[in-house]
Amino acid sequence: MIRKIEESRARKKYSLIGVSMFALLSLIMGFGGLAEAQTFKIGAAEVIPAPGPYKPAKEDGGTIEKGKAVYFKKCVWCHGPDGAGDGPSAIRLVTKPRNFNAGTFKIRHTGSGELPTDEDLLNTVRHGLQGSVMPPWAGILSDEEMKQAIAFIKKELVKDREFDDPDEEITVISYGNQIPSSPESIELGRDIFMNKAKCVECHGVEGRGNGNLSQRGDWGFPIFPANLQKPWNLRGNRRDPYNPRNIFREVSTGLNGTPMPSFKDELTEEERWHVANFVISLTEVKYPLDPNSGKPSIGFVIKSKFLEEGGTPSDPNDEKWNILEPQYVGLASQIIQPPRHFIRTVDDIRVRSLYDEKEVALLFEWDDRTESHLDPDGEARYDMNRLQSEAFPAIATTQFTHETDGARGPLKNVNPLPKGVYNDAIAIQFGQKWEEIPPPTKWYFVHGDEKRGVDLWKWESDGTVKEYEGNGIDKVVLREGSNNVKVAYAKWTDGRWQVILKRSLLTDDKEKSAQLVNGKNIPITFFAWDGDAGEVGGRMALSTFYYLMMEPPIPGSVYVVPVVVFGAIFGCLVIARRAAVNYKEDEDLPLK
Repeated sequence: MIRKIEESRARKKYSLIGVSMFALLSLIMGFGGLAEAQTFKIGAAEVIPAPGPYKPAKEDGGTIEKGKAVYFKKCVWCHGPDGAGDGPSAIRLVTKPRNFNAGTFKIRHTGSGELPTDEDLLNTVRHGLQGSVMPPWAGILSDEEMKQAIAFIKKELVKDREFDDPDEEITVISYGNQIPSSPESIELGRDIFMNKAKCVECHGVEGRGNGNLSQRGDWGFPIFPANLQKPWNLRGNRRDPYNPRNIFREVSTGLNGTPMPSFKDELTEEERWHVANFVISLTEVKYPLDPNSGKPSIGFVIKSKFLEEGGTPSDPNDEKWNILEPQYVGLASQIIQPPRHFIRTVDDIRVRSLYDEKEVALLFEWDDRTESHLDPDGEARYDMNRLQSEAFPAIATTQFTHETDGARGPLKNVNPLPKGVYNDAIAIQFGQKWEEIPPPTKWYFVHGDEKRGVDLWKWESDGTVKEYEGNGIDKVVLREGSNNVKVAYAKWTDGRWQVILKRSLLTDDKEKSAQLVNGKNIPITFFAWDGDAGEVGGRMALSTFYYLMMEPPIPGSVYVVPVVVFGAIFGCLVIARRAAVNYKEDEDLPLK
């Protein structure tokens, strides 16, 4: 009898364990996929000097000499042998490398016009300067090597000032008591931004940097107000772009060498925190950040959602778009073949896509400081190539190359600077008969190649949208009479273009026009032109391959299965509970 009771207990015990494990695994499998990706912060915290008067460290000759070796190994290529910001790479860079000679540094915790602290310089070297080519050196150089290079820069390359000069006053700002972000704080910050501080005059109504575009920095180079809606591009964000402390610091200290002043004396500490909270609120979508670049992480699949009724929207404010977050598409300069374009101004596009049984709609949004239209006699307002040629004459020589037959011959103009103003434009590209090309084979991503042509849809700010056949960057031909693609909406407002393009999923031209089907990863590439930056033809910004995924309609069974699964799991839990109760009752039976 005892053996039977023990056997019964064992069976129920293992049955209880098995049913519980099944229920637990079912819950994990059923609901684990619902977890969303979490936004994360990048990089170690910056070293913040203590507020109040500051005395820089004095460096010995051995440290300086070691720093010289580090500088000439890693830094000279941009900053130049004498620290004048004229290294061999400088000619192609925007923003220009820092000229150390005058002792003017932008990113600091010190007062306007003052020298930075050693911690400020270490932060800059360690974390880099976002939105420029100054990289983070942490992980490449040790802290000791970075401090040695800083010692060399302070003593040998800063020529017009001296860090150990007793007359150089250096005072570290105080952050005081941070005011948490709230609707009330944001609204107060908006009012200060628009009226008291008049930040709107440079940064624009929506903070996209489309205010005063005629400014130059202390070195004569053109300088444009920051686009506050892209905090990951702000120089001093320390790879932590959504932190209002970065904005508070820059409002308090100003950016030496630029038109951005300090507001420490104009705004109270509380008002500066309100402005900081307002500026951070301008970034509506706080994308997760890539740990290497510090910019929004790129998901290479552009999701398109199916609409069962009502048709695709023709207004960017239509609520139907809200089922999707704008998907970030990164753009780079076209430097692959002439006419090479080294300085692009459009660095990303935000894309959303919806489709129904008949057509697909794509909403494109991108920041552009000016609304540009074709004017051959006009003057581009921020053609960086032209403006830098004026400020830095040596850059003009880079538009030419030597014809050589083993020796240096005469200069030939291979990449002339364009004249006039052009249309702003955007384009997307699919492969012709893409579905017949076995992956991973693809056409050339810049307008196709001779073997594999592309179907190119291009919208321009004159209101037109045209379809082209491409077999290479210099072999793009207009498809006369083709009007498959329609412009549903196009408007520039406060530094941003919004354009909606629509096209039937299937067309009559199966050879030249891409056929769009759901459930497939359709390779797609993106292009953008800024007319006021002298961009036309091959002078453009472009992306690598992305994939348009038109998600299939959700079958009704999807809504039924979860209910059934939940019922099954709930039933298992009921059985497990009963088994536990019976197991307890068996334990209380008298032994005979």
